[in-house]
Amino acid sequence: MESIMKKNIYKGLFIALAIVGLFGFLAIENPAFAVDERVRQASEVLAENSPIKMPSDIFTILFKIVKYAYTIFFIVAIIFIIIAAFNFLTAQGDPEKIKGARAQILWAVVAIAIALISVGAAQIIQTFLKP
Repeated sequence: MESIMKKNIYKGLFIALAIVGLFGFLAIENPAFAVDERVRQASEVLAENSPIKMPSDIFTILFKIVKYAYTIFFIVAIIFIIIAAFNFLTAQGDPEKIKGARAQILWAVVAIAIALISVGAAQIIQTFLKP
């Protein structure tokens, strides 16, 4: 019983020393982490030219990205539908060509669904991140 208590005391002391050592290391000023004046000036210049001035600007950038992705997916979907329609017209009853044209239409619908989901996902992200 006494040896178990000694082991527990030693474990406690070891954990306490490890914690103190870790926080002591973090408290010591390390010259490797010192900020050079040139680095500070460069970071200020970059911050001035950054399009993100406030946290709400992240939403603006996110919406621009979503808008472009939305547009690209719809353009691709329209191109796929036009190609699929051409394949239907030139299939002349060939089951393989008709099957391929139906697959193209399916992927066009998938592109439209992804475009719509991207808009919805942006709205959901904004709802969760706004205070």
